[in-house]
Amino acid sequence: MDEDRAAEIAATFQRIRRPLQWPMENFRRQRVSNRRFVGFRFSRVRRSARAGFAFGFALNEDSLPAIREPPEVVAYAFVDPENSALHRALVEGRASAVRRLVTSSERMGFPFEFHSDGPVVAVRHRSLRRVPKEIFVLVASDFLMLSYNPLRAAGFLERVTKSTTRPG
Repeated sequence: MDEDRAAEIAATFQRIRRPLQWPMENFRRQRVSNRRFVGFRFSRVRRSARAGFAFGFALNEDSLPAIREPPEVVAYAFVDPENSALHRALVEGRASAVRRLVTSSERMGFPFEFHSDGPVVAVRHRSLRRVPKEIFVLVASDFLMLSYNPLRAAGFLERVTKSTTRPG
């Protein structure tokens, strides 16, 4: 990764850290940093399955579905493994949590793309390849802050929490 972009990516996460801290307190936070993706995954577990969302930067075209011009700032929902009961509960069906996220995000003007195959089930992305260095942090942080709204408004976070909480 270009060192200039590494500093800009770090500054982006510093900028959004506080505003997004309290809504994510019920999710396990994991920092991910490799040659394909840099960011944070927020997840909850049910048995051997994991569901949640991630904010970050796709650094290669093969890092996530629909990435065409890396680096791209991304927000995505995931349910892993693909054939689990949790995946069926959150992804399949017309009123599933993921389909509600996709529909709600389109209405809000911040569309997530639906991907039924694989653990990444909904993706929102924007290329930052041609964004000037001076506004990189502003563009990326605004994108991530706006991407959080559909996750909350569609009830995705609540449905993931409910699906991963034991009764009683």
